Amino acid sequence: MEGVSGVRAGRQADDIVNWLKKKTGPAATALSEVTQAESLIADNEVAVIGFFKDVESDGAKAFIKAAEAIDDIPFGITSDDAVFSKFEVTKDAVVLFKKFDEGRNTFDGELTKENLLSFIKANQLPLVIEFTEQTAPKIFGGDIKSHILLFVPKASEDFQEKLDHFKKAAEGFKGKILFIYIDSEMEDNQRILEFFGLKKEECPALRLITLEDEMTKYKPQSSEITAENIVTFCTAFTEGKLKPHLMSQDIPDDWDKNPVKVLVGKNFEEVVFDTTKNVFVEFYAPWCGHCKQLAPIWDQLGEKYKDHADIVVAKMDSTANEIEAVKVHSFPTLKFFPAGDDRKIIDYSGERTLEGFTKFLESGGKEGGAPAGEDDDDEEVDDLDLEDTDDVDSDAEGHDEL
Repeated sequence: MEGVSGVRAGRQADDIVNWLKKKTGPAATALSEVTQAESLIADNEVAVIGFFKDVESDGAKAFIKAAEAIDDIPFGITSDDAVFSKFEVTKDAVVLFKKFDEGRNTFDGELTKENLLSFIKANQLPLVIEFTEQTAPKIFGGDIKSHILLFVPKASEDFQEKLDHFKKAAEGFKGKILFIYIDSEMEDNQRILEFFGLKKEECPALRLITLEDEMTKYKPQSSEITAENIVTFCTAFTEGKLKPHLMSQDIPDDWDKNPVKVLVGKNFEEVVFDTTKNVFVEFYAPWCGHCKQLAPIWDQLGEKYKDHADIVVAKMDSTANEIEAVKVHSFPTLKFFPAGDDRKIIDYSGERTLEGFTKFLESGGKEGGAPAGEDDDDEEVDDLDLEDTDDVDSDAEGHDEL
């Protein structure tokens, strides 16, 4: 899965107003009076002020360049002695003011655009942030691509206790891992729980994900939510000592009784990489509309080849099973594993009809096939997208998003 795609601009009114101000006015507002600085701080969740005795200095110029690069946070710049005094600043400095956590952070280092951007991005979000429709763009649009998720019912009696442990652990990983909590009882979040193989009754629970080229999930050894356990889990991750968590259902007793074989994580390699068999697999999601449309055709295909010597038609629920060999980005995903020792994978990109599938199999994966990773973008698919929690109908152009 390709992390999360299509991060949108912040949808909150403040974000839009700040963006417009930055596009139509100076990158940093000149603050010549204390009241101006106070208003900038009071009116915004986060604001950055550059304190420079000489606004033409190299440090001030670097500050302006950083301000130009960030659209959703207001910047101010001042050389006024009264403003310096009001905020107890005695020398040139850059201070980030915020209405959460410690309230303010002062930059300490060489004043360059790159250093300032890193400082701002590391401090502009709370140590712990709730996943909501409003915060999703900031969570996924940030530079921190490692996220630890606490799935917890906000209405539970021990919610605050669990959150306190989570926040205490977060202090040591600032700028490295983003700490996010998700209300496990909220209806809009149920698909996210499902994506991680969790049920409401299993929460509170922790998972850690990385959003690089592919999303990778990690699961702690201990299910107890304590600051010590969370720190141990995150430390093992940062030191590269964790193995990815791959979900798998138990192998059904009747997995091979029907024409379409049922695959899970625990039997996938044994079946698919049998060097004597050509295996055609549908990776599906139970909620996917296009998968439901395909189901009767896939059953017909299984029936057609049920007695074939070396062709196997199979399916796997990819919301409950994961494998290293295949990263599923959308549903349905159709992949062909030809017989042989090289473990080659061919994507199916032809018509989703019995005739199309038959031609593909009879040609050995040539007619309607493409090398793995070159899926046909014209096909209708249901995407996995953690960023957007809105429900969207599965029409021709629609996406059924997570």
